[in-house]
Amino acid sequence: MTKRKPEAWRFWWPAVASAALAILAFPPFDVWPLAFVAWVPLLAWLPRVQPSPRQAFQAGWLAGTLLHLVFYWWLVHTMQAMSGFPWILALILHLIYAAVMGLHQGLALWLVRALVPVAAVGPVRALGRALAMGAIWAAVEFAVPYLFPWYQGNAFFRVPILEQVADIVGIPGVSLLCLAVSSLLAQALAAKPVRWPLLAPVALILALWLGYGAWRIAQVDAAPVQKTLRTLVVQGNATLHEKLSEGTKRLPMLARPERLTRAEDLTDIDLVIWPEGTLPFFWVEDPVGDKEPGKPAQKTRAPQILRDMKWRVLQLEKTIQRPLLTGSLRRPEMLWREEARNSAILFRPDASLQYYDKKILLPFGEYLPGTSLIPALKESIPGVSHMDPGVLSGQMDVAGVKLLVNICYEALYPAFLRAEGPNAEVLVNLTNDIWFGPDPAPTDHLMVQTARPVELRRPLVRSTATGITVYVDAAGRMHEPTDLNVEAVRRWQVPVKALDSPYRVWGDAPMWLLTAGVVLAAVWRRKSLTSRAV
Repeated sequence: MTKRKPEAWRFWWPAVASAALAILAFPPFDVWPLAFVAWVPLLAWLPRVQPSPRQAFQAGWLAGTLLHLVFYWWLVHTMQAMSGFPWILALILHLIYAAVMGLHQGLALWLVRALVPVAAVGPVRALGRALAMGAIWAAVEFAVPYLFPWYQGNAFFRVPILEQVADIVGIPGVSLLCLAVSSLLAQALAAKPVRWPLLAPVALILALWLGYGAWRIAQVDAAPVQKTLRTLVVQGNATLHEKLSEGTKRLPMLARPERLTRAEDLTDIDLVIWPEGTLPFFWVEDPVGDKEPGKPAQKTRAPQILRDMKWRVLQLEKTIQRPLLTGSLRRPEMLWREEARNSAILFRPDASLQYYDKKILLPFGEYLPGTSLIPALKESIPGVSHMDPGVLSGQMDVAGVKLLVNICYEALYPAFLRAEGPNAEVLVNLTNDIWFGPDPAPTDHLMVQTARPVELRRPLVRSTATGITVYVDAAGRMHEPTDLNVEAVRRWQVPVKALDSPYRVWGDAPMWLLTAGVVLAAVWRRKSLTSRAV
């Protein structure tokens, strides 16, 4: 009696198993070793059942949708807090978003099924197939857009030795190795009996991976310190209630970091850093009236409370006599004919100011896509701002150290930071996660930022309004992360070293070549099947 072949459509159980393991590998669970096996149920299902590429796509899509449904659950809170959406509407929109993001895993599994043979082979060929499968996964992660870009390799953000290969082709390279291990495990487990020899290439990949990580960390630690940036980073712990309030009820957002800063001894500090959105009102270009003698009266739209806030911050700078970097919305001209900007402002003791306006704005938060073509859409979703992207450079010089200042969402894009700060020595990120609610959203945001110091071999000082404020060194190690929703002050001496990385040299060029190779392979495969059918 012949054994009945499993129905190819029964993909729900491996899809659910893979989604569950992937969810557990990321915050808030952080069981990072599961990242190696998360996709094994689906990858082992492919050779056992040999589904069609379409069925493989459906299985990957289901798993990806379930993963994003849980991973981005905090978006329901964000839509309620920012736009006042009813819970049921926020849930429906979240379901749609999860289904769209799940297309990444669907596309990856479709390409794996279409391009990678599933027949049993020896360890050497199995290693080649595993690397090809990892390359396909990494290419999809890299090339298919995300609203909030994140990668399988980000699961190792608390294990710096495994993130070091990101300095070659970026964090997708970590994903490639992780999925190659998963593929080998899946090939071994799919066979009856289990093919234990395939564990040899698993050991080889892990040995080379860990060896490279240990070598690069040792290089970072051995590099001599050329200079040091002495920072005081303040987490004022603003609240959503204050952010949504009006008038003087918003002033505690400024009062707390001001109090915490004044309480510190700043004699050995080069730079005081406050997070994104610390100033409760727009920073305006207006003179501050009779408090700033000699300035003629001019037409303005700024109410007195905005000018009073400006005076207060200028007086603080005169008192502390240390450069102060903070985040604020700002109006670039007095009649507000231009849209607002999300800005970083550097106050210097000589009374000069330097601005950086955020260039990569958050869709559906800081602007609504499509409004440039249809301006009437601007007021269609409550809570969505209408900001202009900046044009000023984020490079600033403080105490002889070249900083690259970036704001919140921008740190998710390594190519942007590489292009913006080719000579930068320290990365400074100002973040306000107040809209995204409780954990795991703040940890998710930190997770995707920790790869930047490794890719660019530049330390990162991350200042947040509500946590997690942290210093990440050039090896990707986190130092003294703050707790969430507390007032906190950190004093970090950030070393500047002459470090480099392959990624700083060639950027995303290798990943674009890899993606092009996957696309060409898919086209060739389709033509080959078509010619056989004819």
